[in-house]
Amino acid sequence: MDGNLQQKRIPLLGVLASPAILMTLIWLGALLAVAIGPINYPGQPSSTVLTLVAIGLTIFLLSYQGGKLVFDRWFVRQESSPLLSARTLNNVTSAVSLFGLVGIALVALDRTMLSGVSNSSYAELLRCAPGLVDTIEIRRTPLLYGGYAMFSFGFVSVILFLLKGEEIKGWAAALAQLSIVCPVSYALLYSGRMPILFVLVLVAMAMLVRLAQGLSLLPRGHYLLLKTAIAVGLFAVYSSAIWSTRQSFCIQMTPLITELQQEKNQRDAPAPGPTASQEAAPPKPSSVITAAELNKRVAEVQALPPPAPSASSADVVLAMMLEAWNVKPRSYVTSAIESSHVSAHEAMIGLSTYFYLTHGVRTVDIVWKARDKFTPQWGVYEVGVLSPLLRIFFPGSDRVAVLESEQRAALIYGFFPSAWAAAFIDFGLVGAIVYVVIWGVAAGWSAAGSRHSALMTPSLLLVFVLASILLSPVQGPLGMANSALVLASMLATGLLLDLFKLSARAPRRAAKLGDNEPAT
Repeated sequence: MDGNLQQKRIPLLGVLASPAILMTLIWLGALLAVAIGPINYPGQPSSTVLTLVAIGLTIFLLSYQGGKLVFDRWFVRQESSPLLSARTLNNVTSAVSLFGLVGIALVALDRTMLSGVSNSSYAELLRCAPGLVDTIEIRRTPLLYGGYAMFSFGFVSVILFLLKGEEIKGWAAALAQLSIVCPVSYALLYSGRMPILFVLVLVAMAMLVRLAQGLSLLPRGHYLLLKTAIAVGLFAVYSSAIWSTRQSFCIQMTPLITELQQEKNQRDAPAPGPTASQEAAPPKPSSVITAAELNKRVAEVQALPPPAPSASSADVVLAMMLEAWNVKPRSYVTSAIESSHVSAHEAMIGLSTYFYLTHGVRTVDIVWKARDKFTPQWGVYEVGVLSPLLRIFFPGSDRVAVLESEQRAALIYGFFPSAWAAAFIDFGLVGAIVYVVIWGVAAGWSAAGSRHSALMTPSLLLVFVLASILLSPVQGPLGMANSALVLASMLATGLLLDLFKLSARAPRRAAKLGDNEPAT
């Protein structure tokens, strides 16, 4: 009986590995969640949002069919390549795992020991006030940039192991599972949650891909189901804890944040009547505080008695939501708080998480109404690694400042945009269409390739595409926890493995040609 049940479940879940089906279901769910969920978004989803989402879905689904046609026309008819040897697969998996582990170790070394700043306080402070990023002077070594180029391979090794766990053995399997520390460490170093959420979503999508390929949910052995359940549970605890600690830290640091912002404004204010020599001089750096001074001032604030906790009530929850997000809970949530069925603290954690995952729908409406205020950013908005690189290596560029000012003018600074708004902000209207077309073609190509070939690139790319679809109500494909770096690492790994497969096919074809030559 269990076997029959399993056989019925696998096709049902495997259907979700179709990007077209998943995209449609996710956006229907997102719109429904905004319309009837526990948070009241006034007037949402609006007719503008419904129209834009419908257009985006249509472009994606048509491009998806085009991507499938591309694979069917130019790839599926190619001569089937031999299976990749287990030795090669294990060697590549070990190399990719070590690459990622060394990368995150370099990032951690730079951030915690060489930067000159207490990383925990620095990262938390920027979470409370991201506008202060240019006001704190910290040291950055080449190790940081090298680590950034490498750590995303840790994501890839985890997914590669899940896809090919039956063939990956020994040290390669151990290193691949250990690579989960890459996204976890990255999240801890930057006091965030998204890297962990992103890798968990990638894991879930790898399971769907396995089901669509007729395999079990997870490779047998290694207690992977138990480990996955523990990881999800720990993430839930961590997510709740970091929200509470960040709220307390931000409240405690409010006086210091106000001081730093005032000092920055005074430093950046132009002096009256500049002379010709002053006009010709390069602009002064915006940093107003050194790392050592920041550590000292944070420690002084933390030594003060914490502010007295205020009473939690439904009125407090309502006031906080209205002030921060311009929304309010629905009446049934308010009634649950007032009747003490749910505490105000628990309600705020649940509502903040819900807002975190659904407010991108409202952002689409805001961005479209303010579309004349945006200029194309060419990836700076989504690809997180580009902003710090511009600040450090091109200090004269105003691209980051322009991006921030446009977001503030449109009242979306600090909010998630969803895939549709992110594409528009980065590339404009025409560029957004091209962006969605490429996304759809990649989805169709990878879906067809993962089912009809033994190539690794389509399977890895499909996992990424499915994850980007699942998270599309929050961010675009390139905007989630440095997902652009993860995508590049996946493509590099998949192409390397497929190159080994193709090189193994060449001698076989040569041998066949030799056998067919007439004897002399």
